[in-house]
Amino acid sequence: MAAATAGPGSLLPALTVFLVAFPLLAGVVLLFTTAPSVRNVIVVGASTVVALASVAAAVAFGNGADVFYGLPGDASPQTAIFIAEVAIALFVIGIGLHYRRFLAPALALAQLAIAIWLQVGGHEPAPDPSRLFWFDRLAMVLVLIVGIIGPLICIHALGYMRDYQRSYPLIRGRRTAFFFLLFLFLSSMFGLVLSNDLPLMLVFWEITTLCSFLLIGYTRTPETIGYAFRALNMNLLGGLGFSIAIVLLSGRPGGLDLARLTAQPAGAVLLPAIALLALAGLTKSAQMPFSSWLIGAMYAPTPTSALLHSSTMVKAGVFLLLRLAPAMAGTEVGTLVAFVGLLTFLFVSLVAVTEQNTKKVLAYSTIANLGLIAGCAGIATPQTVWVGVMIVVFHAVAKSLLFLVVGTLENRLYTKDMEHFDGLLSRMRRVSILALTGIAGMFVAPFGIVIAKWSAIRAFIEVPGWEGAACLLIMAFGSALTIFYWGKMLLKVLSTRAVDPGERALEERVSGFEWFSETAHAAGVVGVAALVGVISERVVGPYALGAFHAAPRTFLDVSPAMLVVLLASVLFLPALGFWAWRRRDYDQADFYASGRQAGADRVVGAALGGTREITLRNYYLEGVVDGGLVFRVGTAVCALVLAAMVVVPAVVRA
Repeated sequence: MAAATAGPGSLLPALTVFLVAFPLLAGVVLLFTTAPSVRNVIVVGASTVVALASVAAAVAFGNGADVFYGLPGDASPQTAIFIAEVAIALFVIGIGLHYRRFLAPALALAQLAIAIWLQVGGHEPAPDPSRLFWFDRLAMVLVLIVGIIGPLICIHALGYMRDYQRSYPLIRGRRTAFFFLLFLFLSSMFGLVLSNDLPLMLVFWEITTLCSFLLIGYTRTPETIGYAFRALNMNLLGGLGFSIAIVLLSGRPGGLDLARLTAQPAGAVLLPAIALLALAGLTKSAQMPFSSWLIGAMYAPTPTSALLHSSTMVKAGVFLLLRLAPAMAGTEVGTLVAFVGLLTFLFVSLVAVTEQNTKKVLAYSTIANLGLIAGCAGIATPQTVWVGVMIVVFHAVAKSLLFLVVGTLENRLYTKDMEHFDGLLSRMRRVSILALTGIAGMFVAPFGIVIAKWSAIRAFIEVPGWEGAACLLIMAFGSALTIFYWGKMLLKVLSTRAVDPGERALEERVSGFEWFSETAHAAGVVGVAALVGVISERVVGPYALGAFHAAPRTFLDVSPAMLVVLLASVLFLPALGFWAWRRRDYDQADFYASGRQAGADRVVGAALGGTREITLRNYYLEGVVDGGLVFRVGTAVCALVLAAMVVVPAVVRA
């Protein structure tokens, strides 16, 4: 694909600086804003500006040739990068010693030693000031996800945190820090996805790690602090791999330029560095054996789960893997990355079937979809990369909506247990319809995720040898399991029963901020369904072909008839929910089951004179599958594959 350097009239350098600096500035202002009414105005205003700026960046790019550019005035960020690395390391060391957790400080010290050796020792080459940033179609996709989904989640948090703080009155004053961290995260994500210089990307990478750590430990209970340090330790391990990769690449001309590094399949000399960068990507995307940090993160407030641990932060990991795909193509590193991702997809999908905690089900589903993206990046063909990017788009919108809806339910029903969602459509009609829209986006054919999985199966069929057959089998069984747990959730939402006026009034306490954000997300689900052909033909398809210098081809040709079916499919569940709610007499229907009535509601006679209660309880394969055992086995298996991924290239190089 043709590439260009941003000319003096280009808006991209200025917009990039704005996208990084403005959310940071807004976050600092929010850190000192205690009045709720003022905070609401600042968050809504800043979110609107960030969304408009991200759209402006996409328009300025023009969906054309890759654009490389630097800071205004060709300023060099090398000194600032070093200062940031020192500050991050000192913060981690200080907080680790304060809580008497010593692994994180040790990892931070190792990274600090590498930074000092590179910078003070003069071993790191100065970056090309005209190629610090890289804007292409993949960067545009992530900029729009971060810049539109992220602000919507920040707006949702205004209403959610109001109710959340009522449940935790002792931490009321920390809302200032909470919103500061949300906007700091947006700032760092913009910098990460636009960076072409690896040391610059690493700084933003570690800032997202710190944001995750601080938000997971928001309540500062012993439990959440433990989960926060688990996330910090695992992500710092990936960051250390990133740092060592920079050391290995520093001696090679242009080695720290990500675009040049990934322009073609890597030779044996570069494979160890590629493997370490892939390790960082797998860690950040919570692939086994690192999946436990994301499960622990579900104890954070729901906006944290939606923003960092579903729609954006974990996407940084698969974003890096997709960037590395052309370099991994046809290598043992790529094959092993693919199997780490696909085995994670299979194992966590099975674990999700056994889980009752709704947020954990969503977390396992997130890890599974990220595993599928990682598998596609490792196989590294134009078609699999197309699949990976399409899943990124669809998953960001639909899964973020589901996390926000579950947060609203949690604040009204005071539970995350799926078994307590019986009669949800009767109790909370609007929330249920929004949930049905998100579920349709995740698993109803032929909507986005299902299209992508079908395309993945087609792509794996074309992979020669045993690798293709193994990928195909894993994909088939893993996809069947995802239908199992999405189907269970769907039945819970659609169930109806007689409810009293107090239950029907639950929705009246949902804030306008939550309604706006969730409705906008639902509109986004429908919007990407309507634009799936445009997204494929003009954005994702050209990116996948250009990344591999492949001949033009059509990945997804959406005819008018197919578009009608697509939209009808995604709208069917919400329409069904609305229709069922309108039939209020259905709620009042007498309960009947085959068997003699035993007098009490939902109790019928059973064999040998006994009675049985008829329930809508879900089936979790109890006594059949041990979710904890499956998770441990998957962790061990993927750890072995991951170790091979890191060790084999080093041995080959030696």
